[in-house]
Amino acid sequence: MNNYYVATFYSTSQALRFERLMQGKGQQVTMIPVPRIISSSCGIAARFTESQWPTVQSLLSTGTGDAEEVYFFTAVGKKVLAERIWHN
Repeated sequence: MNNYYVATFYSTSQALRFERLMQGKGQQVTMIPVPRIISSSCGIAARFTESQWPTVQSLLSTGTGDAEEVYFFTAVGKKVLAERIWHN
């Protein structure tokens, strides 16, 4: 399992807007149900790779990416760990 990031959102419309913003920057994200080990007000999250994190940081710092939180996921043996690395 590779390391990856997951962004959560307050609403479905914010999640879909984030997906469009990333696509506009030539970045594909995968929309997934919010993983059980984290919680969110919305049931949709965006999964993206480590190489995409700088693009996401840029969107978040300018206020155009309306994420609630961003988590970094990693595997330790058979256990998956999630660390919150950004919060709005």
